[in-house]
Amino acid sequence: MVVFMLQYAAATLLFCATARAVTPIVASTTSYGSLNDPLNRDSCSSSLWTNNVVLWVCRDSQIIDANGNPEDPSIANTASFSSLPSAPHNPKPLVLSPSETFGTLFYPLEADECPPLGLCNGTRWVGWPDTGPVVTFRDLNGAVNAYAFMTRQHLSGLDVIETPGYSLYRVVSEHAGPLPTAKVEISKFWSGTQIGYGTAASVLHNGFAYLYGATPNRQLAVARAKLKGLFGSLEDKSIYEYYVNGSWTKTTPLYNDTTIVLPNTSSKQGTMYWSPKWQSYVWIGGDSFPDANFLISTAPKPEGPWSAPQQFYSGAVGNGSLPAYSAVAHPSLTDGTGDYIFITWTRTRPAPSGEDLYDTPLVRVDWK
Repeated sequence: MVVFMLQYAAATLLFCATARAVTPIVASTTSYGSLNDPLNRDSCSSSLWTNNVVLWVCRDSQIIDANGNPEDPSIANTASFSSLPSAPHNPKPLVLSPSETFGTLFYPLEADECPPLGLCNGTRWVGWPDTGPVVTFRDLNGAVNAYAFMTRQHLSGLDVIETPGYSLYRVVSEHAGPLPTAKVEISKFWSGTQIGYGTAASVLHNGFAYLYGATPNRQLAVARAKLKGLFGSLEDKSIYEYYVNGSWTKTTPLYNDTTIVLPNTSSKQGTMYWSPKWQSYVWIGGDSFPDANFLISTAPKPEGPWSAPQQFYSGAVGNGSLPAYSAVAHPSLTDGTGDYIFITWTRTRPAPSGEDLYDTPLVRVDWK
């Protein structure tokens, strides 16, 4: 009888996990054109900041001159606000606000990263965000507390010289209106021999921040932290747990621990979110340069099991030197029901001068 009950319980648990697995089906797609951006910006991601206001963070950014050509210098990262998109029966290009202080990085470089622009001896330190900040607190007056985990990366061209760790930035708005300020809160929060948890993707649910980082085999590992205090602080390492060998542990694993890898995941730029519609965690990302093929995977828990990624959309590529990359989803642009999602990708097109201009199409995907 005991054996039967154990078998029944195991079967019930398996059924529940299976029942929550979903196969997303596209009902319709709506093009919103390309982002109406006052700057030439690469690879933008977003976070819902305050009610109906979205914060966008982007990589390399340039001013566009009167002739439509990009101007030097290129700034490693910038930020802007936008409103929420219009309704799908009247899709309009989404407008990003002008940069208030162009020339200054939104995520400033650290003292040993050749500030202010990261250039030194023919090499470059970059502060390239792969995902938007994790918002842990908002109030009705526009005050916001958030965190961003940033890779400390030193490049020669596009070749990596070193990645000596991952730093924790705090991103704060004291009131509604101006762009938030970002500063290094804890340098090298994760060491170079650890996973950069939070640099690849993050999702907040049930009082926890689930933070994903890339593994050496280009998949993902996950850590979690229970939000601490009124502002949901993520600064205390004692609140973190790590998914290792099938269970949560307080011991921080090394980056090359093969038991931290989450099957069916990918560290290519993507987005995690919780879907009330499916009662599932969702990952949306791309396959690889030079395509704009969007893949989706779901899981009943942040650690999985993750379904095998399935393609659900293919976007038009550009006619510049970089056809398409940086497939990103934007739950920040939705009503939170999970009935639909917005996606963007980056492509390039030639400016009048022949240089590349970044272009960011925006598409709404409604699910059946």
